[in-house]
Amino acid sequence: MTTIPCNRLGAPLAERHAEAVRQLLRFQPFDQVRQALRLNRAEERRAIEHMRAAYPWIAVIIIGPEEDEDLGLCPGLAPHPAVPLPSRTKLLWCADSPGEGRVVAHTCMCQMTSYELLSNGGLYRIRRDTLPRPGVPAVSCASGWRRPEAGQWWQRLLLGHAR
Repeated sequence: MTTIPCNRLGAPLAERHAEAVRQLLRFQPFDQVRQALRLNRAEERRAIEHMRAAYPWIAVIIIGPEEDEDLGLCPGLAPHPAVPLPSRTKLLWCADSPGEGRVVAHTCMCQMTSYELLSNGGLYRIRRDTLPRPGVPAVSCASGWRRPEAGQWWQRLLLGHAR
C-alpha cells in the first residue's frame, strides 16, 4: 500500500495544487485561493510558477505586481536596459511630449523606469516612463532622430551607454 503525502487538512498535495490552478483559471483572486486552500509558502510558489509557465497572461492578471515583487518574478516579455555606465552619454529629456506615436520597441515594465522607442511622421524618439518621484517628470522624451540614428541611440540605451 502506497501512502500519499497529505497536507494538514488531509487532502493530497497534488490535489491541492490542481485545485489551486483550477480556481486561478476561473480568475479567483490569488489571496482568496491562498486562504481557502491554506497554502503554505512553498505551495504558493509552486502554484505561481505553474501559472506563469503554463498561462503567463492569466498569471499576470491574477497574481499581480505585489506577488512579483515578493517573489522577484518578472514576466520577461521585453528586454531590460543594462545598468548605466559611468561614462554614459546623457540624453536631453524634455517633459513636453511632441504627441503620440507608434511603439517600435520597448523595455520591460517591471522596473521603476521603462522606455519606448516611438515613430511619428518619420522622426523617432525615446519616451521614458518613471514612477513618480521628486525632481523627475513621470513621462519625458528624448527625440528628433531619423531611423538609423534612432536605432543606434536605442541600442546605446539598452547597453547602458546612454541614459
